[in-house]
Amino acid sequence: MPERQLHLGYMHWLNGTHWGGWRHPDAPTAQAFELEYATKALRLVEDAKFDFFFLGDTLPGDIVKEQWITTHNTGRLEPFTLASQLALHSSKIGLVVTAHPTFYEPYILARLTASLDHLSGGRLAWNVVLGASDLAAKNFSLPDLGGAARYERADEFIDVTQRLWDSIEQGAYLQDKKRGHYIDEAKVHRLDWEGRHFQVSGTLPLERPPQGHIPLLYAGASELSRELTAKWADVNFTGPATPEDSIAFNTDVRRRAERQRGRVDPIFFMPGITPLIADTRAEAVDLYEELNELLPYDDDIVEGDQDEAFWAGPDGAAVAASTFPLPKGVRSVRSLSARVGTDLRPLGIDGTVKADTAEQFNAYGRKLLRALAERTGRSVDNGGVRVRDVLGASIAGNFPLVIGTAEHVADILIDWFDRGAAEGFNISSPFLWDQLERFTSQVVPILQERGVYRTDYTTDTFRGHFGLDVPPNRFAAKNKEAVA
Repeated sequence: MPERQLHLGYMHWLNGTHWGGWRHPDAPTAQAFELEYATKALRLVEDAKFDFFFLGDTLPGDIVKEQWITTHNTGRLEPFTLASQLALHSSKIGLVVTAHPTFYEPYILARLTASLDHLSGGRLAWNVVLGASDLAAKNFSLPDLGGAARYERADEFIDVTQRLWDSIEQGAYLQDKKRGHYIDEAKVHRLDWEGRHFQVSGTLPLERPPQGHIPLLYAGASELSRELTAKWADVNFTGPATPEDSIAFNTDVRRRAERQRGRVDPIFFMPGITPLIADTRAEAVDLYEELNELLPYDDDIVEGDQDEAFWAGPDGAAVAASTFPLPKGVRSVRSLSARVGTDLRPLGIDGTVKADTAEQFNAYGRKLLRALAERTGRSVDNGGVRVRDVLGASIAGNFPLVIGTAEHVADILIDWFDRGAAEGFNISSPFLWDQLERFTSQVVPILQERGVYRTDYTTDTFRGHFGLDVPPNRFAAKNKEAVA
């Protein structure tokens, strides 16, 4: 068994990551509020020896609008509550909960995470997320998310939370019946923290978590996100487009981490990826196109549902300038034309994009063409790109897709891994259950046969799966220094 092993996490999206996936005839009608739905996914990935089961959370502010985008947000259980149940239905796999520092106090989050780490036997990890809508913020009596200020708050938040985890050392609970000593007072450390954002005076009412500090996950590639990852994260799951992009990103963050931490700590880069698997490459491409047909488009798919006044105003300009997936209400050839920089309406939805038209595409349009070629083999040169293909990619292109056979998917993962572009992958399924079952039953065995992935668990904690040491307690270390 080689020393370096590939890591796998599963990101549980209620209806999968493809926005048309829930409508596929083979997709289940998601029972969002029933435990059995989540535990079915849990059993599949724990049987496949995944490192973790990931519960995302984005705190949507308008579920009516969300139904046209990431439909899982319209029916989502609170992650700590669900994770506590999943802990009872599993024994080895790590459990990742998502929590936004803007919407918590450090004391509450430290207590929640420490409690769940104890109850799960050291299997918890915390996904720190800083992005959500300003509408969601208003549910918390906040005017907005504060722009860059939220990173400053998050930095202090994480620091205080880790101090709270350290506030009562392991072994503090003596429960010495003979001497009548319940707690070793020397192992209890009051914070008396006075910071810019938080004032926290006391300690947690429970012993330090089994993992010492709950491992932190983070996604984001902005300047501030790179700094936050470098300072605090154990796992990063940003999704770069190519191995070269990933290597450059990883190298940059590791360099920042050494500067910030004053030492070389392991950081595991696990890009998010959505495999779409079939028995042949052609069948996989057909399935991708079938899913795109299930996307909610404008009623008038060519001219769109907006008038010219819309496109002449600031809303139209914002749509044209954005690189985010086209939202409901502007999913048409008209909208696509504004995005790619040339009018495609004369071609119609089924027209073929020829070389002279493609030459007029802007950088965003060329990016869509590259993505299509990589995913489907369709290119302008081979005459395989239709307008509907480009429109589908502009809506459902928010997750890195690998489309092909199980062997092809395994080849891609191993290539990234061997080149040092990733330590592993955060796997999502375009829809359930077929695609998740194909990955766990077909791709995982190939990875195991090639010797890059475990055949059984060797540890039973999140830190253990990644070979991460339990960090020393800062207060205990200070006590030892004082005694010395």
